[in-house]
Amino acid sequence: MNRPLATYIALLLLVYIWLSWGSDDGPRHSPDERAAYERQWWASFRSLDYAANSTYTQLPPSVRSAVDGLMHAQPAPSVRSSDGDPLAGFFYGTWNAEHFGASDTLLPFADEQDGLARPANGSAGRLTLELASADSSVAGTRLLHGNARLLARGFSASLGLRGIYWGASNTAVLYGVHQMHAEAFIGLVRAVPRNESFAQAKRAYAKLLDGRLSAYDMPADVVRGCEYQMYVRFSSAELALPAEGASGLRRPSGLLAQTVMYSPECRVAVASPLGRPLSGISAARYQERAGHYLRLVFVAMVAEILLLIGQMRHTQTHAAMNKISPYGLAMQTVLGCYIFIAHVSGSMTPTVDMQLAFTGATFVAFTLLVMFALHYMMSVWRVQQPSEPDEQVSGQRQLWMTYLRFYGALAVGVVVIHMYTETMHPLAGLMMALLLVASYSYWVPQIWRNAQRGTSRGLRKDYLFGTTLLNLIFPLYVFACPESLSFNTPSMFVWALVVYSMAQVAVLLLQDLLGPRFFVPASMLPEVYNYHPLLPPDSDEEAAAEGNADGSADSARDAESRGSEDSTNSDEPRNSRGRECAICIQNVDVSASVASALFGRPSYMVTPCHHVYHTECLTRWMEMKLECPVCRAPLPPV
Repeated sequence: MNRPLATYIALLLLVYIWLSWGSDDGPRHSPDERAAYERQWWASFRSLDYAANSTYTQLPPSVRSAVDGLMHAQPAPSVRSSDGDPLAGFFYGTWNAEHFGASDTLLPFADEQDGLARPANGSAGRLTLELASADSSVAGTRLLHGNARLLARGFSASLGLRGIYWGASNTAVLYGVHQMHAEAFIGLVRAVPRNESFAQAKRAYAKLLDGRLSAYDMPADVVRGCEYQMYVRFSSAELALPAEGASGLRRPSGLLAQTVMYSPECRVAVASPLGRPLSGISAARYQERAGHYLRLVFVAMVAEILLLIGQMRHTQTHAAMNKISPYGLAMQTVLGCYIFIAHVSGSMTPTVDMQLAFTGATFVAFTLLVMFALHYMMSVWRVQQPSEPDEQVSGQRQLWMTYLRFYGALAVGVVVIHMYTETMHPLAGLMMALLLVASYSYWVPQIWRNAQRGTSRGLRKDYLFGTTLLNLIFPLYVFACPESLSFNTPSMFVWALVVYSMAQVAVLLLQDLLGPRFFVPASMLPEVYNYHPLLPPDSDEEAAAEGNADGSADSARDAESRGSEDSTNSDEPRNSRGRECAICIQNVDVSASVASALFGRPSYMVTPCHHVYHTECLTRWMEMKLECPVCRAPLPPV
């Protein structure tokens, strides 16, 4: 990589880091202002009264009826867990939205601001809920915290959650905000149903926040949008389905959560469909799955790096590198970057902590793989560049265009992955399918290069099979595994992608067996240069190369006259049909050219620049350099 390009990439990385850090432009408050706010907050919190301040009693009738069905139903057995935290886990499912009047949000433009606004009336989407609990000072309760992520077509929102759980009824009340602030705890207490539960929540959070309120921002310091009261009823998945038997249903292990959310400011209800609760998995089991997957990714990346190193050793000579397509290597590098982006984008893990773990674990593996692949690609590219100065300038332009395509492909991939994981855009699924097909076409440039140049056997078999199978691990896990970390529904499309990848491998193997052009009409591709032309009687290398390079008849006659003059002036008798090989300085016998061509490999080779060499000499030379030993003209590969 040249210095200007390295400087440009380093500058882009610095800009990205600077933008990632961002800046804190929020309002600043003096210690006196903060102390005054905390005194006012505690006065408001202590004066909370169920009869005067409850927002539960102000719910729309249909929403309150649904909440009553959750909170006051027959108690389900308490959820149990072996890790000490019965509610630590991840829940995922669907939701539907319903409006109950005009929005009274705090932001006048919130209806136009994605995530801060309410979802469209009648919209449906995906909900991911992460919860953890802690001990409470009030018996029979636990304090909850976590995050919720709502995703629908044209809508995406992330909420920080605080709440309280009652073990006797197996229910919980939470309050969700886009950015956590001190007023959220007042909103939580006001959302609790029933006077007794209201008092319990008030005592529990009064104890928790005593001396800790300063850790939370003032409402004026955060951007506020729709804030949600969330009502949840938990149950064990084993209780929701019958046991195995005549019905054939399997009893899954895990958790279930039926949810109802309502925003008083935005007047919108978001609820999981009746009879279709959120499916959950305990945090311990989820982390166990994540650990297994990270180990799998690391082993796969190490194996792919070892295969790549073996392929690099297999193609150390110039002739071998000329058989490799640098565009195929570039596409493999882009695919590795796509997989890394998918791991760190949040599509694989619903939590910030897990995203950090995935980022750190996958960064090292994918960075090493991309570095080796880029190094190999640049080595192949340099070998295949022409030696003429004018053509070198054109090669530099081609390199810059390759870099532009590389980073352009990365930008397109980032946009498509974001659309697929963050927006539920109607075209996101189609665009993701096209991106996968394009990304897994990395053997197509190699197939085309083999056919165009008439070469084959450039790839080791273990590298060909191993790279293909290892690159299929990620899509198979995400789109075919029913218990993947991404919670995706299995899709049959991934099996079509597997067939497509293996078809490319089959074509490369057939090119090795049947010839690189077995499937392409010869008229569609340029001719491959023939280093073993049949030399007619009384001809020499100039006349022999005439058939390959379309030399003129005058050149042949000039060569004959020069040969006659040399033989006349020579004191030694001239070897019949002999020419001197510039590599071994021995005569080349071309007298038996017809018989050699019919019954074996000819002992001579004629270059496009009309020079004759021994076959073994020139073959060994071309393994090191693809240029004529005499005139340095570029030579096509054998």
